[in-house]
Amino acid sequence: MDSTATLTVTPRTTGWAETIQERLAAGQYAVVRFETPWMSPQQMADSIGISRPAIMRWIGQGRIATTRYGVNHRISLDEVERFRAWYIHDTIQSNADDMLADLFGDQA
Repeated sequence: MDSTATLTVTPRTTGWAETIQERLAAGQYAVVRFETPWMSPQQMADSIGISRPAIMRWIGQGRIATTRYGVNHRISLDEVERFRAWYIHDTIQSNADDMLADLFGDQA
C-alpha cells in the first residue's frame, strides 16, 4: 500500500468507508479535511456555456454569491448549481412562447 494516499469523497462517492476501514486495519491512520469546492468565474462560465463578462455582471448585481480572496472571486459549487438551475429556468421561460409557436404554430 502507498505510504500516503488521497481519497476524495463527494456526496456521490460509494465504498469510501470500506477503503478507510481497510487502511486503518492495515495500520495506517486517516486525516480528514472537509473542503468546499470552488470555481473561478471563468470556470463557472465555461461549465454553463456563457461568457465570463456575463458572470462578472451577475456577480456585480448580486445575482451570484461569491467569496473574495483578495481581488479574486470564488463561487461555491452549490452556488454554481443554484445559479445554473435559475439560468435554465429563466432561459426556458423567456423563450417559452417562441418554442410553443415553433411546435404548434401561432394559436392566437
